Amino acid sequence: MTTAGDMTSEAADDETSDAGAELVDGYGSSPGVATGPVKIIEDIDEADRIDEGDVIVTEMTAPDMVPAMKRSAGIITDEGGMTSHAAIVSRELGVPAIVGTGDATDVLHDGQRITLDGQKGTVVVAEADIDDTEDADPDGARAATTGGAPTTATEVKVNVSIPDAAQRAADTGADGVGLLRLEHILLSTSKTPEKYVADHGEEAFVEEISEEIRKVAEAFYPRPVRARTLDAPTDELAELEGGENEPHEHNPMLGYRGIRRSLKEPEMVKLELRAFKRLHDMGYDNVEVMFPLPNDAEDVRRARELMDEVGIDRTKHDWGAMIETPASIRSIDEIIDEGIDFVALGTNDIVQFFLAVDRNNAMVADRFDDFHPTILEAMAEVIEACNENDVDTTITGQSGSHPDMAKFLVEKGISSLSSNIDAVPEVRRVVARAERKLLLDSARETLDDADPQI
Repeated sequence: MTTAGDMTSEAADDETSDAGAELVDGYGSSPGVATGPVKIIEDIDEADRIDEGDVIVTEMTAPDMVPAMKRSAGIITDEGGMTSHAAIVSRELGVPAIVGTGDATDVLHDGQRITLDGQKGTVVVAEADIDDTEDADPDGARAATTGGAPTTATEVKVNVSIPDAAQRAADTGADGVGLLRLEHILLSTSKTPEKYVADHGEEAFVEEISEEIRKVAEAFYPRPVRARTLDAPTDELAELEGGENEPHEHNPMLGYRGIRRSLKEPEMVKLELRAFKRLHDMGYDNVEVMFPLPNDAEDVRRARELMDEVGIDRTKHDWGAMIETPASIRSIDEIIDEGIDFVALGTNDIVQFFLAVDRNNAMVADRFDDFHPTILEAMAEVIEACNENDVDTTITGQSGSHPDMAKFLVEKGISSLSSNIDAVPEVRRVVARAERKLLLDSARETLDDADPQI
């Protein structure tokens, strides 16, 4: 426990430290620069200590911390990578963040004024005359403007995890939502799905989910919103009320999650699907169902049968599957034969499984390579197979926001890209340039074929 004497000593250290001196660094996961006082959060119950303009410093964020994250000027975590909860949520909220520092909770202390750079991944001693929350936006209003945005044939969509960020996402002018993560909606209830149903009943569960999805569907209507059924690993669910019943797994990312859990607990996933059906009945025909982590056509077939059981009309509402494992990539032709309308390349998991890199393990984050030749080849194969069968393709992982990846995928013929909220304008510009180059190269090739002397 920090004593008053310790705090006095720490304050003295701050006064004698050179402004701009680096204190700790990590992976810049949400762009922006913010200055404010540190608040160390060691337990979720301490989240209510966060005031407007504080910088959260914690081991790792959790869904229960989202309200505190909204109030904060910035977020710093010891653990996690670019696809962790802290990274995903902070980007959607427009809050600068750094993840995977390793020891920020030990190096920094309560009340210490720091400046964090969510692009560079650095934390330094704050300048004495810098106002708190210098470049942060606590209202989440840093949505990109759409003025002058180029029109592209390849659609540019956006990823959404928090329904409260839906309007900010819609204001980017994105062509729809390529991925709405249902798990963040469910985890925000602070209860496991089973516990929620036990306490409040099935109808309340269906209403809770449908109302949160409706916020996103309304903000984007009539643009499509592809919502993914539950894909929460057991270690995240274990932190919630009722989590004591979750199985203990040594590597949850390779464990009981996604469609593999849904197919073993069909009555629970049918409640999720009833929420989709409820929205369709309300007139939200822009809501589309997407299933996570199938390995093969059998997984997709069984999921489709569950949709049929709850009465979702597949002739009126598109549905699809995430392609995230080596097995699903190898089985893409058979999966297409099951009648899907679209596939989403989940690069966060594709990279994890192809390269055997735990995406939430900061110790191996430098091995997480979206541009590894095997990853690029695998995605190109899926896009080619889908284009041959008139199946829409998109990319939903973190790499979809990278300009070089966007250019590569456009050249391979992908239907759309779904990026982070802050990346939509840049991705659209990159897509437009790539499309123009393809047209120009095609025109030149046509001229050369017509008259080799030209």
